[in-house]
Amino acid sequence: MQERPTRPRPAPSRAPAEAQPEPAYAATPDTPPAKDKKTGNSLRGRATAAFSAVRGEHEPAPKYDGSTNDDFDVPPIGGHPSHTKSRQWAVRLGIPVGVLLLAAGTTFAVGVNIGSSRVPAQGAISQNEALRFRLSSYPVEQAAVFGQQYLNVCLTRPAASNTAAVRTRGEVLARMATSGTESGCGYSGTSTAEAEKPESIVFTGQISSVREGYTEGAAAYLTYQVAYDSEKTLEAVVPVWVNDRADPTLMRVVGNVGFMPAPRLGAPPAYAETRAKDAQLATQLRDQVLSPFLQAWGSSDAQQLNLTLTEDASFAARAGLRGLLVNPTVEKVTVYTARTESGGTIHYQSGDEVVAETTVEWTSAMSTSKQAGTYQIRLRYVQGKWAVLDVTGSALDPSGGPVPNSGAAASSSGAPDSSSRSGSSSPSSPTTPVQPQEPTQAASGPFDPAGVPSA
Repeated sequence: MQERPTRPRPAPSRAPAEAQPEPAYAATPDTPPAKDKKTGNSLRGRATAAFSAVRGEHEPAPKYDGSTNDDFDVPPIGGHPSHTKSRQWAVRLGIPVGVLLLAAGTTFAVGVNIGSSRVPAQGAISQNEALRFRLSSYPVEQAAVFGQQYLNVCLTRPAASNTAAVRTRGEVLARMATSGTESGCGYSGTSTAEAEKPESIVFTGQISSVREGYTEGAAAYLTYQVAYDSEKTLEAVVPVWVNDRADPTLMRVVGNVGFMPAPRLGAPPAYAETRAKDAQLATQLRDQVLSPFLQAWGSSDAQQLNLTLTEDASFAARAGLRGLLVNPTVEKVTVYTARTESGGTIHYQSGDEVVAETTVEWTSAMSTSKQAGTYQIRLRYVQGKWAVLDVTGSALDPSGGPVPNSGAAASSSGAPDSSSRSGSSSPSSPTTPVQPQEPTQAASGPFDPAGVPSA
C-alpha cells in the first residue's frame, strides 16, 4: 500500500513588527569585578550583611526603569540603600548630642561624688559645729578624774609643823605636774595650822581645748567647782595633757591652777503657762484616781497599781518607790488639757490625755519625817475612766522672782553678806557686822582660796 503524500501546512501569517522606541541610554548590568581569594569582599560589608540577616531585615533591591534619578544614593558593598537623607541628618546630629550628654553625665557623677564626701553623715557634726559647741575628741572623762585627784592633793594643805605631810604633798604634786609649774601647787607651806579642806570638788563639764602647740598628744583646760561650805564656793581651772586622744595612758598637769568665781544666784522671770486648765477634772481626779495611785505607787503594790494604770503604762509608773516614801497626802492638783471649754464644761473622748501637776507630801519610812515632792502625772481617758500612763518628777515654779534678802548686790561687789549668815536680827541674837579687812600686799604670801567667800 502506497503512502499518500502529505501536503505541507502553510505558515501562519504574522503581523509586521512595530518599531520599538529607542531607550534614552543603554544600561549595562552592574556586575562587580571578580576578586581573588586574597582580596575578598569588604569586612565592613560582610559584617553589615550578617547583622542584617540575623535581624531579618531584607529590603527589596531598587528597580531601575531606565529613567534618570538625581537623588539616587549608591550604598557601600554589602550595605543597605538609603532612600532618604533624613537618616544622615539624624546621625550627624546624634553624634554631637550624644557626646554632650555623655560629658554632662560624667560631670554630674563626679560632682555628686565630691559633694557627698563633704556632707557629714547622719548623726555626725561638722568641724564648725564642733568648734561652736566646744566639742572635741579629747578624752574628757579620763582627764577629769586625773585633774580632780591633783586638786584634792593641791587643796589639802597640812600645817608647816607637820614636815612629813608637807614633804609627801610636795613630792606627789611634783610628779603629777610639769617642772615649770609652781612648787607645791603654789602653796608655800608656812601656815601654822592646817588649812581648811574643801568639802567637795566636782567637775563642771566645761572644757577648753588647746588647739596647737603640742607635737604629741593634746591638752585642755578643765573647770571644777570647789565648795568649802554652803557659802564659800569657787571654780578651779586645771590644764591636763594626755598622750593619746583615743587611748590615753599618760597624763600630766601642764600649768598652774587658776581660781575663778563660781556662778551666782540669778533672778529668773515668771514662767508663763500657755496650756488650758480644767479645775473641775482636777477635783475629780484628786480623790478618785491620784490618791489611790500614789498610795500604791509609794509602796510598789503591783496589784493595786494595775487597777489605776493603762495597759501601756511606763516603767516609772509601774515600778514605784519600793516603800521608801509612804502615806502620801495630795496637797495640790492642776490639770492641763488640750481640749477647749464648751458650754462651761470640757468634754473628753476615749483616747484623750491630760497632765496632772500634783504636789504630794510623803512620810519617810526611815525617819518618819515629812518630805514634799511635785510630779507631772499623765493620764488617759479609756472606756469612760481615767488611768495613769506615765509619771515624771518635778514641775516648774511659775512665780520666778529675785533672790531673797537683798544681799546679792553686796556679794557681787566682793563684800560678804552678814544677814544671810547670822539669821534674823533680834535682841536675843544680835548680829556682828563684818568689818572690812585691810588690804595685804600681794607678795606677802600665797593666795588662799579658802578665805574668799562667794555668793
